[in-house]
Amino acid sequence: MRLYRAKNILTLLGLISISGCGAPTEPVGTFALMQTIEEDRAQIYKPASQAQPLKVEDALARAIKYNLDTKVAELDELIAADDVTLQMLNALPSVTAKIQRHGRNNEGGSSSFSVLTGMQSLQPSISQERFRNVVQLNAEWNLLDAGINLWRGKTANDQVLIAQERRRKVYQSVVQDTYIAYWRAAVAQSALPKIQNLQKDIAAQLENIDQQINLGVIPIGDAHASKAGLLEKKMQLTRMENGLKLADIELKTLTNYPLQEKLLLDLEGQDPLKAASLPDIQGNIENFEQTALINRPEIREEILNKRISTRDIKLSLAETIPGLELLLTYNYDSNKYLVYNNWIDGIAGITATINKIITAPTRYKRAQNIDLLADKRRQALVAAVITQVHVARARYDSLAAEYAGHTQTISHAQKALKRAEDYNETGLMSKAELLNTQIDSNIAAINKAFAFTDAQDAYGRFINTLGVDVWDEINPDLSIQDYATHIRKNLDSANIIFVSSVETEQAK
Repeated sequence: MRLYRAKNILTLLGLISISGCGAPTEPVGTFALMQTIEEDRAQIYKPASQAQPLKVEDALARAIKYNLDTKVAELDELIAADDVTLQMLNALPSVTAKIQRHGRNNEGGSSSFSVLTGMQSLQPSISQERFRNVVQLNAEWNLLDAGINLWRGKTANDQVLIAQERRRKVYQSVVQDTYIAYWRAAVAQSALPKIQNLQKDIAAQLENIDQQINLGVIPIGDAHASKAGLLEKKMQLTRMENGLKLADIELKTLTNYPLQEKLLLDLEGQDPLKAASLPDIQGNIENFEQTALINRPEIREEILNKRISTRDIKLSLAETIPGLELLLTYNYDSNKYLVYNNWIDGIAGITATINKIITAPTRYKRAQNIDLLADKRRQALVAAVITQVHVARARYDSLAAEYAGHTQTISHAQKALKRAEDYNETGLMSKAELLNTQIDSNIAAINKAFAFTDAQDAYGRFINTLGVDVWDEINPDLSIQDYATHIRKNLDSANIIFVSSVETEQAK
């Protein structure tokens, strides 16, 4: 009973000691939080590394080099590469070392009794010291597990390739979003000042109409009709302005540009409000389909997944085979009563996991189903990619035709504006009528710029649908200017990329 109570007391004291050693939960302090945030902000935004204003290739180069999503994808690939090394190391023997200090409160004496007579055959004797040091070094190796781990190393290598394809997809998505954001920001840079000036002119004209009403020099009905038309145009301009205000922020975010700094774009020869030309897509739809099926990262990933699932079928069978297990141990014991204080012992045996043998049919069937799923998923993706190519091409053709229609509209609007200006100079048209014509002409020009952006959006999505990389290589040592040079060359020869990418893969 006393021993039982002593055990309970020791247990209680142990629990109290452990609970006292537990680390208290501490909330994140405001100072530590702000310090971390400031460090992050210092790392996030990158200043311009080349002279402004930026061309479209410069913006794409900044996105490739500085975008945070691309950095995450790069680190995911590095981690996948590290997993290959770890998987290969798992094939090596498991080595463990142990050093212990043994002790007891009295001598470890013992005696022997005869099995035949039951009588004590020897006097009590000591064969072990009260305090001694014990060292063990074990090397354990299961040859079957080693072979399976080496086989799984191939899967780890495929996972690295999958990470590379996912990184390519991230780069392509970032480039597409940046390409679209650039042209939206281009429209904003050109159109916002014009919109703001028109709104000032409308506000001045509305005030002038109110003054004319007060003076009684204009009929009330005509005045209200004029005001209604101007207010409608003002609302239309306001909607355009609201749609453009976020374009600059979106481009800065994608290129990791400081939001508080002003960003200027180089629109020489490609000002959406002036003479701007769209890319010319040439080639037949069959070549585009083949290019997309070869280049798209998603399809490449699914082919790698198929390779992994096929390998897993064989692994499900290999895991049921009994494995040869080897154990080699080096021992040291400081006990002075031992004749040999150092010795080596070894064990060789065959081990098998009964559960894996029992579940082998189920695991094999599951692996087969996963392999079949990989086929169906890839086939569904192939069908989706082909559809996306057709849709992307048709969308671009439609929006390019719409842009051409806006080009004709702006031509008529400019002619109408020229006539109105001539009439105003000769006194045949009032200033209010001239303002309406000017507003209509400018709205037509802004709508044309929006149509240009929509067509460029469709072109960027078309390139992304084909899985074409507009960069030559991803290298941290390359400067933004290097990237920009490669991108401009590839954008200028995009049609060659679409065709030659198929031929290059076949040559490999």
